[in-house]
Amino acid sequence: MTRTRLVVAIVALGVVLGLTGCSTSSSADARFDGLVAGERVYDRTGFSLDGAETDALDRRLESLRAETGADVVVYVRELDADPDETLDQVEALQQAWVAATGVDQDVAGAILINREPGTTDEARAGIFVGSRFDDGNVPSNEQEAIVEDALIPPLKDGDVAGSLNAGLDRLQSSIVNGPPVTALDRFADGPGSTWLPWTGLAVVLVAAVAAFSLYRRRPRPSLPPESPTTHRPDHRTDPAVATALVHRSNQASATSATVLALAADDAVAFEPDGKKHGKPTIRVRLLDESKARGEVPRAVWGRLAEHAVDGVVDHAALTKVASNTRSIGRVVEAELDARGWRAHGTGPVRWAFGGLALLGGAVMVGAAVVAAAGAPIMLVAAIPGGLLLVTGLIMTVAYPGLTAAGLDAARPWEAYRDGMKAAAKKDDTAVDLDSALPDIVALGLGSAYRKRLESGPELRAFTAPAGLPLAVDPSVVNWAAFTATFGASSSSATVSGGGAGGGGGAAGST
Repeated sequence: MTRTRLVVAIVALGVVLGLTGCSTSSSADARFDGLVAGERVYDRTGFSLDGAETDALDRRLESLRAETGADVVVYVRELDADPDETLDQVEALQQAWVAATGVDQDVAGAILINREPGTTDEARAGIFVGSRFDDGNVPSNEQEAIVEDALIPPLKDGDVAGSLNAGLDRLQSSIVNGPPVTALDRFADGPGSTWLPWTGLAVVLVAAVAAFSLYRRRPRPSLPPESPTTHRPDHRTDPAVATALVHRSNQASATSATVLALAADDAVAFEPDGKKHGKPTIRVRLLDESKARGEVPRAVWGRLAEHAVDGVVDHAALTKVASNTRSIGRVVEAELDARGWRAHGTGPVRWAFGGLALLGGAVMVGAAVVAAAGAPIMLVAAIPGGLLLVTGLIMTVAYPGLTAAGLDAARPWEAYRDGMKAAAKKDDTAVDLDSALPDIVALGLGSAYRKRLESGPELRAFTAPAGLPLAVDPSVVNWAAFTATFGASSSSATVSGGGAGGGGGAAGST
């Protein structure tokens, strides 16, 4: 027991001594002894400044005090410190200067350079000024600029005298004239605060009028929306054409949906084809081309036949067929054209909406930059510009690619899509998954029906055709294997610190 207490006491003593050592070291770094009135330049390294440079800096600091009232002390030493530590230390230097000389802390300033021991081109620099300047012409962002733009660059070459002179020049200029005025600041004070915001607003308003005028001319359906239903509107329209009507353009899901329709009609059959990433995949065996009825099914059959080897399209080839939907898309568009459902000339209109959105975005960004530079009135153009950006993008996407007749033809299919989507959320709503599966995939409802498709009865599309000696294991050839092979195509998609007495400072590193 006595031995245990002795060990605990030794450990506790070690911790206390360690903390005391850290505190002593930290206190020593923030202690600046030997400061005297009338001496403003201190080189504790002994080699950073020669006598002539020290005298010149003394005269420079006296001139700064006489012309601006700022009483600044300069301190150079060797110390391994980061910028945050340097900022704390330069504040302590300013307070030490006030205590040693009786200078008014509101006008006292300090510049500290911590040179990395053993090097000549690595150092940290900091500045701290009294509240008169921190609240006046030398705010925190200007203090940071003095460090980064004036003090630090010469230190990268080991030029301490050059660093201090550059920093003092910038400090005096800021106190007398305020921070340097950039071209953007002048622009904000000039056009940005007078005629530009109203010009920008006028441009946005004219563009908005043009956008709405153009959008009003879009094709519109003459029929009202129909009530949601789970009954297919007709049995002649291919799923690929139906989803193109609903989504106003050809969809990537057209190919995978048509493959399912071919399987349901026994034109093709699914077979297991190993695993990918631990999941079973499938291949397709071509059976009877005569059962591929319709332009789209025949086009998909042709794509499968191009990739078949001995009548079988393996998983890798199926993935290529599913991902390259351009040829099938052209067939779907031809079907829409033949029925007068596809609108032509919509490309330039959409480009126009995109251009108006780009214009709105440019006005928004430009006006916001000028507003941040000191012209808040520019927000009268920035906010409408942002609204034009959003409106233009919405109109670009929403502008229909169908004629009025096509939009009318889409009405029953929209009701069918809505009904099927609602039925997916209600387990008590009966849906014939065998007949509806191609439509579910085409309309992008696969994820909504995933639970039913994975846990429900064996689906017709994944069973072997009657009369053919094909052994198909439903635990291998199923919805999960289909989605592992066709992937995303089974979803619908178009192709500073404050001092004790006030003030502020900044610090940085080479």
